[in-house]
Amino acid sequence: MSVIYGNPIMAGGGGLELVANVADGATVTATLGSKTVTGVSSGGQARLKIPQEGKWTVSAAIGTTVSAQQEVIVPATVDFALPSPVLNDTSWAIIKQVSDAGEGQNYWAVGDCKQITMNGKVSDGLTLSNYTAWVFIIGFDHNKEREGTGIAFMGFKTEQTDGKFVCLTDDNYSNYAGAGFIIYPQTGDYSTTKWSGCYMRNVVMPLIKAAFPTDLQAVVKTSSIYSEQISGNNITMAAFNEEVYLLAEYEVFGTRTYATTSEPNFLKQYAYFAAGNSKVAYRHNYPNNKAQWWERSMCAGDSLRHCKVSDNGSADYRSYGYYSYGVAPCFKV
Repeated sequence: MSVIYGNPIMAGGGGLELVANVADGATVTATLGSKTVTGVSSGGQARLKIPQEGKWTVSAAIGTTVSAQQEVIVPATVDFALPSPVLNDTSWAIIKQVSDAGEGQNYWAVGDCKQITMNGKVSDGLTLSNYTAWVFIIGFDHNKEREGTGIAFMGFKTEQTDGKFVCLTDDNYSNYAGAGFIIYPQTGDYSTTKWSGCYMRNVVMPLIKAAFPTDLQAVVKTSSIYSEQISGNNITMAAFNEEVYLLAEYEVFGTRTYATTSEPNFLKQYAYFAAGNSKVAYRHNYPNNKAQWWERSMCAGDSLRHCKVSDNGSADYRSYGYYSYGVAPCFKV
């Protein structure tokens, strides 16, 4: 919401005025102490006669949909953008405002989708050109005690309603590869690090963010995401600052099968999967073909193995991370 300050209306000219540019039918409310002035927008504008100078608190509402509050010094012209109960009809900037206010679940639900178009190289075997798909909400303030607040999204669905869950797959899918959608340690040393030092995190994830539309890139937030780390025979969980990331085994399944025993102590299952939604993914470029997709988890007791989701939606693993599998990126706003 932007504010443009105007010149005072002199005595005899009707007093001070607050002009609110907002959707028709919205009720605009301005308050100062015990004084309240309201008006309803018509023709995209509400004009409120303000009885005294001062810093007024202004908001707009349509039904239960309420804008963020703004303090303005009258006279002023105020532009309101209200969140829509339809996620796809709301801009990423407004989604961020709602998320920052902790109000996301009052407007939208887990599973709601928003369309994006991606462009750019995301692996050595895949460059996207006007690839249009839907990202969907998988949780609100997920694991906030450890990770902080935000609306968590995952990619991708093929349609806004009842679309297939697809993951990105490159030309090397299911094959041993030297680059691309692989999760091996960049140093080549499997005994010292896992997610924090791997190719997937440090190369692929930034490329995927860069392929997002610019309005989405601008609102992706940094979150503390926990992952396993190894040093010799010691395995620990540590928090890393992430923007785009992969899910861990426990976050998908809510149980531990191949991941380290520490995951249930630090992670929670995302609400989307806890609700029973399918974990079966399909290839984005061959949507009739099921795909295996990577998780960020290492396997317990074996630094060479990495967790993934099989093409039937069950917990699985792969020896060595040099194989290219599907990528279902996550991020928070």
